[in-house]
Amino acid sequence: MLAEVLFGIGRQLVKGQRPRGREYFARRAWDPTRYNRSTLGGPEIEDNERRIVELIEKYAQDAQRTIEFGCGPGDYLRAVAKYTPAPEIVGVDVSAKALEIAKRRVNDPRLRLVNGDFWADLELEKADVVICVGAIHHLGRVREVIDRLRTFVKPGGVLIGNVWTMDNYHEYQRNVHGSLRHLGRAVLFLANAIALKVTNGRVNWGSFRSEVLYNNQVDEILSDLSEEILYRSNTRYITGFAIRC
Repeated sequence: MLAEVLFGIGRQLVKGQRPRGREYFARRAWDPTRYNRSTLGGPEIEDNERRIVELIEKYAQDAQRTIEFGCGPGDYLRAVAKYTPAPEIVGVDVSAKALEIAKRRVNDPRLRLVNGDFWADLELEKADVVICVGAIHHLGRVREVIDRLRTFVKPGGVLIGNVWTMDNYHEYQRNVHGSLRHLGRAVLFLANAIALKVTNGRVNWGSFRSEVLYNNQVDEILSDLSEEILYRSNTRYITGFAIRC
């Protein structure tokens, strides 16, 4: 269909570039409600969220410090605070608005919130467990992001995360946004990709804000970067994982 063609051309134009969504996400507190309630993907997303919480419970029981990058309004920070005895819980997000919500939601003296860019030097000490859920594909090229996340994990520690995948991307987006709006988003994405290509990255309005790979590409990255794959789940829309670092 037309949206697939437009997205395909745009993906080729921005191939090799990092997504440019920092300003877009810095202005927002991400609200997943619309996605979670979609008739097609909602149950899968809820199942993925449940499995992430189970991984936190399993691998953070003896953690002295946990870090979540792209913590948003604090759903998983709240799980860490509830299910683990970690004396220091760190949440990092580019959105100050999201961190305000997280502070109210978690309300735990162990919590430390950091407002900053993932790629900046935030002077963070390594953690036993690092979490990045729903954000890896927005923070940059997936391989580079996972590789950088590993640098924040203590030796022998665990990285827990997930990425959205391309295999059934258009099916899901049509279900959430409707066919007409999905087509409009495809047009904007292609236009942004052309602008980035022509101006060498100077003109950007945030439509290119994620790198969405196919399941097999994510599997290859995890196999290349992982000391030990503890958990991996490839579903229709999301690949979840836990790896030993």
